[in-house]
Amino acid sequence: MTIFLLVAIGAYVYTAFSVRSYRQFQERMHAIDWRIHVNGIRGKSTVTRYIAAIFRDAGYHTFGKTTGSAARILQPDGHDADVDRKGYANINEQVHILERFSRQHAEAAVMECMAINPIYAKWLEERVMRSHLGVITNVRYDHAEYLGETLEEIARSLAQAIPIKGILITAEREPELVRILAEESFKKDTELIIAEDQLVTAGDLRGFNHFAIEANVAIGFCVAKLIGLNRDSALAAMQKATSDPGAFRLEKLNYRQHDILWANLFAVNDRESFVDLCKILFKQYPRHKRVVILNNRLDRPLRVKLFTQLAIDLNFDQIVTFGDFEAEVNAVAAEQQASIQNLGNTTPYSDADGKILLDQIVGVKSPPSTVLLIGTVNIHTQQAENLLHFIAEQRQVVSIREPAWN
Repeated sequence: MTIFLLVAIGAYVYTAFSVRSYRQFQERMHAIDWRIHVNGIRGKSTVTRYIAAIFRDAGYHTFGKTTGSAARILQPDGHDADVDRKGYANINEQVHILERFSRQHAEAAVMECMAINPIYAKWLEERVMRSHLGVITNVRYDHAEYLGETLEEIARSLAQAIPIKGILITAEREPELVRILAEESFKKDTELIIAEDQLVTAGDLRGFNHFAIEANVAIGFCVAKLIGLNRDSALAAMQKATSDPGAFRLEKLNYRQHDILWANLFAVNDRESFVDLCKILFKQYPRHKRVVILNNRLDRPLRVKLFTQLAIDLNFDQIVTFGDFEAEVNAVAAEQQASIQNLGNTTPYSDADGKILLDQIVGVKSPPSTVLLIGTVNIHTQQAENLLHFIAEQRQVVSIREPAWN
């Protein structure tokens, strides 16, 4: 009986402490004038940085946090800081970080949604952020094991992070997906704003130190309008913002008399984003030979046939394989009489260094050429890492001054 009583008292004390702690957290959280929660499939980290920069320029004492390629704290002076993390990432860190922002008298807090699982995303929004402004950058096919097998299911999963009685901004353009977001916003008494690509001109995209996507910039313009910052100031703020470590940059290599433009899209592994970026690059560099590296991993079998077919449909001049599933890629290509160059784990090049791999791709004895080389599907394989290491030694970043996709 005594043990039962001690357990009961302990549970009561823990619960009372938890309730008290949560109330204290709520008080701190509500002291922040603007709480912004950024969700979506692609562009979350970049959009988080854009929005934080806009609030800073508008005079708000602004903090932010990204969770992309490398989780970072965005400070009021525009600089980044490390996330003080012990062990693995855990969504509870959002609570502690938001509390820290409040103690530092934050007037705006821009947080990239940390959860993929929609249950956790809902908890983060409704129990932690209670945001005034939500963002769903776009709906793409990814993380199907958590979000759903169709784009419609994914849209409803992402909608779990829509604020209650707030504002939602999205750059999604597919009518059915926009309809779902509108429906879910209505349920939460939230206003939906569509960030149209027409808000952004080709001239607006000059001056960024990374490959700026017009949809992401359009979201920034919508945020600026909400808080009364003029368009020119908003654009300048976004251009000055520190780019995310994972932001896409086009790089130029002069190698064996070949002029190579290297597009590292290894992290772009959904159909819509990959196709959109390829079309932009093809339009901007129409005379370049188009070469794609399909970087397949053993633990990502669902992407193999999809990206092989995309490479064929996009009429790449040369298709190269890294990693695994080379027999499967070859089978798909053979059905459509497409040629494949295998340099992955089933070949003598499985452990080759980056220089040898690039020699094989461009051809040691080939005449000088201009090449648009694109890597896609997955990030980590031995060949990809070796190639990236070699390119890093040669790199010369190209500033994208005049994108030609408007």
